[in-house]
Parts: sequence; structure tokens; C-alpha cells
Amino acid sequence: MRILAIHDGHTATACLMVDGEVVSMVSEERFTNRKNQGGYPAQSVSWILGQNSLKTADIDHVVFPHLISPIDYAVSYGTHHSVRHAIFHYANVLVPRSIIGSHALVKPYVGFFRGQRKNTVMRLAKENGFHSGRVTQVEHHASHAYGALYGAGFHREGAPVLVFTLDGSGDGISGRVSLWDKDKGMTTLHENPSFHSVGELFSRVTQFLGMKAGEHEYKLMGMAPYVPDDKSERAFRRFLSYLDFDPSTGGFVNRKYFGQAMLDVLRKDFAFERFDNICAGIQRHYEHAVTRWVRHWAQKTGIRSAVFGGGCFMNVKCNMLIAAFDEFDRVYFSPSAGDESTAVGAAYKVAAEIEKDVKPLESLYLGPSFSDAEVEAALQAHAPELQWERHEDVERKVAELLRDGHIVGRFRGPAEWGARALGGRSILCRADDLGIIHRLNKSIKSRDFWMPFAASILEEDADRYIVNPKQLSAPHMILTFDTTPEARKDIAAGLHPFDHTCRPQLVSADANPSYHRLLEHFKELTGFSGLLNTSFNLHGSPIVGTPEDAVRTLMGSGLDAVAIENYVVRRKAAQ
Repeated sequence: MRILAIHDGHTATACLMVDGEVVSMVSEERFTNRKNQGGYPAQSVSWILGQNSLKTADIDHVVFPHLISPIDYAVSYGTHHSVRHAIFHYANVLVPRSIIGSHALVKPYVGFFRGQRKNTVMRLAKENGFHSGRVTQVEHHASHAYGALYGAGFHREGAPVLVFTLDGSGDGISGRVSLWDKDKGMTTLHENPSFHSVGELFSRVTQFLGMKAGEHEYKLMGMAPYVPDDKSERAFRRFLSYLDFDPSTGGFVNRKYFGQAMLDVLRKDFAFERFDNICAGIQRHYEHAVTRWVRHWAQKTGIRSAVFGGGCFMNVKCNMLIAAFDEFDRVYFSPSAGDESTAVGAAYKVAAEIEKDVKPLESLYLGPSFSDAEVEAALQAHAPELQWERHEDVERKVAELLRDGHIVGRFRGPAEWGARALGGRSILCRADDLGIIHRLNKSIKSRDFWMPFAASILEEDADRYIVNPKQLSAPHMILTFDTTPEARKDIAAGLHPFDHTCRPQLVSADANPSYHRLLEHFKELTGFSGLLNTSFNLHGSPIVGTPEDAVRTLMGSGLDAVAIENYVVRRKAAQ
């Protein structure tokens, strides 16, 4: 049974599931080299079919997430707004909030926009050679929900699971709480209309501060720990007056405006407020509202297992607070929880209705890999500017370079799917020298000065560096932890500079044998069990997708070397 899921919105992605197992998944940005590339992921679909020796006729189900056209942030937060966005996402200040909140305004248009979406889906399927009788659509938040539940694998055990989804908006909904039961399946307990969106508010504040909505929210989260509560109190209280959790309904209630109208309110209310205070205020607001929402439903149901999907759960500091709840024995956060995950979630929903054994998402290394011949072709294309060597034990060689203080790009094996670099397409360096952050930012990453880096740590040495009393699995950099005194010495550059928290990738020999081996070599050479790991890209570009992209990044940055498969590559010294 072959299921191909295609997300054609923000960060367009394609996913192939065969007999209940995800075998290939990649986002279009890795082929176009345009960050968060939207639209139909033609190159991703083409690669998946070729990689698995399939024709379009071999696909049993073609699945599109979203019943209404998905959001493209480049359009949604720009100057042009379609009628659909005006109705679902940009409520005018003259429209009573009670009307929008009850969905009375949008209900007459739902059928029209769903019909539009269905026509679009059928057209895309036909244009790309798929049989129209095999096309299925899955609702947006159902995609997030099934991606979290089945990705975690909690469905295999049969015990009830709470399923939380939260984002800016999708199919007219911004959040949902569901209960999954092996006999009854997925039951909705509560859902929030798009107007009452905690994610939309965070994105509008991001936009107000001059950054990209749908992309730069993490920068506000990164700034927040630097600001004491007394400095952010005014902003925090103001945001609470806009939107808060309401225990009487079990959801969020928006008391202000929405969409573009919100920008006018922010300009008035925060005209003379410091940038950092606003960042801390909105992060505090988000943590306050979301943790109360999650705890309310945990206590109301008494269910001790929970999974989380949707772009809001890329907020790792809030995830850290939720993971520590006494109400939960175990939690799972979708590893790349934005709309790119709707592809795999939609595939899981269709598979759950067909397959007896649906397998969890155990590996994210699901993208393209490259042969020696393909690597050599990329190197030869730039031969006058490069020098390279092939190593039988390239992991040992890279560990030696890292020991000696070099900054190295690593391009090895199948590409990892999602927003986080997990060793397959990473820039690595020692993390015991805080001075390396300046080198990284000045010559390669150009990140905002306050932003932290992350660390890859040998899984067997996790207790040496992170405080993890529940022994939660953390292979995907989607959870943050407090750290030990030893971490603040050995991997200081991989921690948040102010609060010393760490967003780790715990690396196991099963998940990534070659990367685990590199970390072992580095530990033998230095005694340190972790490395600073950041994504292999220049600022504003997506993670590199091809050996050619890796070479161009080397030549356009201050990287000391890149390891592309078994080749260690450097720039030729100036004559």
C-alpha cells in the first residue's frame, strides 16, 4: 500500500508511506534553495518517485492536507490579501468580535472555499499524472493530530492519549484538543476558531518588530530570557488583555482585534516600549496561556499521555514547561511541528484507516543522499578553487579537525527532514570555547547576537550535561532542558548564553551510526561528549540540499572545511 502525501502550502513537503511506514520525506526548499518554499512540491514528488522506482500509477492514495487552501506566509503577512484570507484571517475591526468568534461570519463561505480547494487539488493531481479517483483530502488539524499521535507510536499501546494541536490557523481552526482511544478513535474535546489564535498574536508581534511572521518567531523566544519579569510586566499584562485562556470554555478568547488590524493596536500600545521587553512579554504570555490550556485538559481528563503537533509547538521553552508537568508521565512533540508536518500527518490518517500495523516515525533521515560520483562531479566543477582528500575513516578526520578548533560543515548520508539539522547537514565545532560563537556569526551564520546555538550529545552521556528527571527521549532538538555545571564548561557555546538551557540532539548509534561514531572519536580526543551543532546554511538560506550547495556555502563563508560524504574539502590557499 503506497500513500503519497503532498503539502502545497508554506514549507511545501512530500512524504511517501509504504505499508504503514514512512520511507521518504523531503521539503521543496532543499531543491529550490529558497527557504520555506511554498506551492506544489514538484521536485520533492519527482525525487520520491524516482528514489523508490515508482510511477504515478503505482500510488494507491494521493493525499492533500487542508480542506481550504493552506496559508503561504509570504502572501498572508504581506500587503495583498485574498478574499479567503480577508474572511478567515484578517477580520476587519468593524466586524463584531462575537460574530467572528462564533464563526457566523465565515460559515456561508466554508462550502465555497472547500469547493475551490477541491478543484485545485484535482487540477494538481491531473496535471502531475495522478489518478483523480485516488485523491483524498485531510483536514489541517487532523493532519497535525495524526502526525503527532502515530509519529510517537503511542497508538500501538492502546491506552488513551490526549492530542493537542496549536498553530496560527488552518481550515478555520487555530487549536484543537482531542482524545484518542483504540476503540473510538479520535474524538474532539474542544477547538478554537482562527480568530482566537495565540499563534496569530505571536506572529503579529513578530511582524510588528520588523521580522518575518511564520519564520522568525524563534528570535523573540531567544531574546526573552535576557529580560527580568519586572521589565516585561507591562507588555505581558497588555498581551493578556488581548487574548488569554478561559477556563470556562477550555480555550483561548481574543478580546481585541485580528490580522492587519492588530498591527495598528500594537503600534499604538507599544510605540515607546523597548524591543527586548516586548519579546519577553509575548513569550511570557504564550507560556502562561498555553500551559494553562494544556494543564486544564490534563486535569479534566486525567489522561497521563499526551502528544503535541502544530507550529506553535516549535516553541521549545514552552515545551520544556509542559514536559515537566506532574500530570503527564510521557509526552511527545512532533519533531518539526510546522505545516511541513501536515504531509506525514495526512499520510498517517489515511494509513490508520487501512493498515493493521502503522509504524512510528523513528528516523528523520528520509531525504536525498549522494554517491561518490555525484560528490566528485560537484568538486570538479569548482576544481580551481578547491582542494580535497578522500578518507576511509572520515569521521575520525573530522573529529581531529574539530579538536583543533576548526569549524566544519558535515554533509553525510540521507538528508534529515524538517527544520532542525541533526548531523546529516550540520555545521559543527567545539562547544567549550565561547569565542567560537563570534567566529560562527561573523564569518558564517550572521545570526542575531542574542540567539543561542544547540548541541549534539552522545545519548549515553546525556545525564552528564542535561537535567532530565523523566528521562524523556530527545533526538530531534524539540525539547529544552536545564543543564549541569559540567555542561556550562564543556558545551557552553551550545547553551543559551543567559539561562544556560540546552536544546539538545541526543545521538544514538541506532539513529545515526556515523554521526554517533564521530562524537565518540571527538570524546576520545578531547574528553567532551558534545559538539555545537547548527544548520548547514548561510543566514536566510535553507539547509543545503546538494553537494553543489555545500561547496557554494564553503566558498561563500568562513567555514574551515566541509566533509561531503568521504571527502574533506577546503578552499585553496591564496597564492
